Amino acid sequence: MQALIKSLLNAERLDLAAASAGAGDELPFLCLLNDFPYGNRSLLAHTQAVMDAVLAQPPHVGPAEEAPPVPAAGETAMMPWWSSMPATYVAALFQHVGLPEVSSPEAGRAGLMPPHARESARAARQLLREAGAAFQVREHAVSLIAHQGRPAGLLGSGAPAEAYMRLSCSLDLGCLYHLRRAELRARGLDEDAPAARRIEAFRERAEEVGVFGRPHRPPLEADEVREIGFRDAAELHRAHNALRYFQLVARMNEREWYVERLRQEADRARGCLHLLVGPAGCGKSSWAREHLPEMAIVSSDQMREELTGDPSDQSQNYLVFQRCMDRIRQRLHEGQQVIFDATNYSEALRSMPVQAARWSGAEIVSYFFDVSLAEALERNLKRRRSVPEQVVRKQHRLLEPPALYEADRHVVVDSEGRPEQYWPTVRPS
Repeated sequence: MQALIKSLLNAERLDLAAASAGAGDELPFLCLLNDFPYGNRSLLAHTQAVMDAVLAQPPHVGPAEEAPPVPAAGETAMMPWWSSMPATYVAALFQHVGLPEVSSPEAGRAGLMPPHARESARAARQLLREAGAAFQVREHAVSLIAHQGRPAGLLGSGAPAEAYMRLSCSLDLGCLYHLRRAELRARGLDEDAPAARRIEAFRERAEEVGVFGRPHRPPLEADEVREIGFRDAAELHRAHNALRYFQLVARMNEREWYVERLRQEADRARGCLHLLVGPAGCGKSSWAREHLPEMAIVSSDQMREELTGDPSDQSQNYLVFQRCMDRIRQRLHEGQQVIFDATNYSEALRSMPVQAARWSGAEIVSYFFDVSLAEALERNLKRRRSVPEQVVRKQHRLLEPPALYEADRHVVVDSEGRPEQYWPTVRPS
């Protein structure tokens, strides 16, 4: 598996049939793909064709006639954290590994089967972690797999430009286009096929919006932000991400409003929200007490116990989170640092604390707990108050790193509790 991942990261062509025959015990998912029929060939053969198509035409970095922008010193908010070509090639290998599982449910299995893409993303995260793939490659590949249906969905729903902008803050739309284009070529579809025309329309729309192969740029240029008073590199970076949030999530679209908002923020004491992200049982609370001991903690479980007498009581969740947000806002307005201890595993669940911090003019630091499902389940059983296993599995499957506008510093915490900042990355001058 290590050799396979090394070849993937170096964008070397892999012979999947040979790998399946030579390392069946080490790479069982390849054998599973080889045994699964897909059209008139095996799913393994189809995957090989997709990977070859990815290598035949490396992902775009932007419109052919325009080079990607090169940020000036301190403008790190203009750059993504993810890897492009390696992640696309990795995604091409793993995007269908969940198909046999979804198509062949176990007898008597309760509940709905997860979607094909979501199951593939779950399996990819697990296999790539076991192989030691870099976080920037692994999680970008997982995002590409999980969102492989978004191009058709965006076009079919007539989504506005802001939808493309928001998605570009979570993954590379150029890579997503290239992955879907490789899939269509592997199926043998010609350029005039409806599916091929749709993916080209997606590319054209992303180019028109200015987010093909690059994340959305904030609505004010760096010089304008500096003139308002944000000259320090870290403050400039935070202001850019706040502007992204106000434009894409809060839907504020007047330039004069942005300028006035930043002027107000420039005169405020700067609080900081530390946002813990991970499924139940991954060790968030213990890690925060050890590594951030001087900071106040606002915990959803503690609030449940305070309001209902039982930290596992879910009956008052609306009130629980409203009270948590009140406490977070109060501390941030006072310029304090505060930790929000909840699962926060999806953007929807993070929306309330992120909103509270952005409107308070605070900095946001996210901590993504990169723990395997097996370890999360084991730790959950050792907790004084464990949660049902299916809850941990669901949260782990739906886990997603924060988008660029959700935090100003992104930190990944490994299974040993070691933190490492992965965005903004330190780039050579």
